[in-house]
Amino acid sequence: MEEIESQFKETFSHWNISLPPEVIASRRRGKIVKSGWVIWYLFGSDERGEYLDYYASHRLTTDRHVRVYVNGNEERLPTIQSMRMVSHDPEEDARLEADYFARNQKVARMLEEKGFGMAGDEPTLTQVNRYLHTEKTDE
Repeated sequence: MEEIESQFKETFSHWNISLPPEVIASRRRGKIVKSGWVIWYLFGSDERGEYLDYYASHRLTTDRHVRVYVNGNEERLPTIQSMRMVSHDPEEDARLEADYFARNQKVARMLEEKGFGMAGDEPTLTQVNRYLHTEKTDE
């Protein structure tokens, strides 16, 4: 677990964010809300070994969804995309928009199933951003 703890701490060192030692010891899932970040995390294991999954959102950057294994290997996991392709062709643009929302809604459902959904205690802009990138609104 030292490699997981070290990599997580290094990733968020600028904001002085790290996993509490008791969380590492108990492998307890949780959420950190600090310095504009919301970071959901959980521990698990698969055929490659024990890991930490985390999903990090900050209004000033793109989301990160990472699996860190005990050996230090990282795997990037799907994130809610904050930008979409556009086209001058109205039909093509409508298709691109539909694809964008469908993909983000699929990722949002997967995050909910993992326990990485919104609970209401996140910064307002984090909640708004997730909503705007997953729900088509009438302009």
